[in-house]
Amino acid sequence: MKRLHIIFLFFVTALIFQSCSTDVDLFADGEEYTIVYAMLNPSLDTNYVKITKSFTGNANENALNYDLSNYDYKLDVRLVNKRHNDTIILDTVSVYKPYDPNTPFYSDCQQLYYYTTHKLQDGDTYQLIIKKRDGSIISSEVKIISEFVFASYINNTISFESNVSNQSNQIRWRYNDINNATYATYYEVIGYFHYKQVNPGSTDTLDYSMTWNMGNGTYQELITDIYLHTTHIPSDFYNQLNSDVNIINNSPQGVKRYFGSFEVVITAVGEELYDYMLANNSSSAIQDTPEYSNIENGIGLMSSRFILSKNFTINPLTRRNLADNYPEWGFVYEP
Repeated sequence: MKRLHIIFLFFVTALIFQSCSTDVDLFADGEEYTIVYAMLNPSLDTNYVKITKSFTGNANENALNYDLSNYDYKLDVRLVNKRHNDTIILDTVSVYKPYDPNTPFYSDCQQLYYYTTHKLQDGDTYQLIIKKRDGSIISSEVKIISEFVFASYINNTISFESNVSNQSNQIRWRYNDINNATYATYYEVIGYFHYKQVNPGSTDTLDYSMTWNMGNGTYQELITDIYLHTTHIPSDFYNQLNSDVNIINNSPQGVKRYFGSFEVVITAVGEELYDYMLANNSSSAIQDTPEYSNIENGIGLMSSRFILSKNFTINPLTRRNLADNYPEWGFVYEP
């Protein structure tokens, strides 16, 4: 194994809110680097910044030794709102984060984070300033993307029948102030069909969900008039269920399944994270891993994101169709 300075920068997959992985790492030879990862979200009560450092050693032997990538002292970390010239001093917290496929941070270990509980203002530019003990400064800045809301839906229901009106093949959302909003660069829409299951001979009710990628794209690709939207084929709902692992492998005769909500999650990210995605998902099989970074005097990524979630009731026509025409799946129709 080549001896390198290993930089634990988070790899962002095509599913932009999924768990970051060490399967793809950035490498740098020669000297210590400060590694910064920050994904600022205006809707959160607490925003975290992860700051580590590279180390020299054998990756197989040292990659799991978290202490080697930590500073042994507290850094001076600040967020400056450049519009109002307000300074937020970040404090530290050591947190164990259990494995979660939706977290942007490493999981399953105790880690040190810098954090703030100050409400971040969308549309404002924040500069991150990190001062090390030797006086050197690491910095970056990002403009916080604006929050948005779902477009109105009749009775908050969603249908997967092609003959149902009310834009049944679209997921739509909009910014409250379209003229002054700071738009995200890239959006991804994921649907989660939640249901409960009781296997024959059992009294235990188990929770399951089917995941469906319902579209993605840039702001320019998805905007129409005042709405952004993705388009899906309603009947693909049944195709997704037909390929669901639990449906395929856990449908004994007599199984009963009960409808839950259909949750739609829209994740929007800033330009910096989108650029990082493009750089690291190159189709070239021969180029080195791109070392994209927007951290001055360090390496890493600072960007902004916003996540919007809504639970919809599945239209009675879809529930009836699923119960009557797919009896092998055991869904129970309840008016």
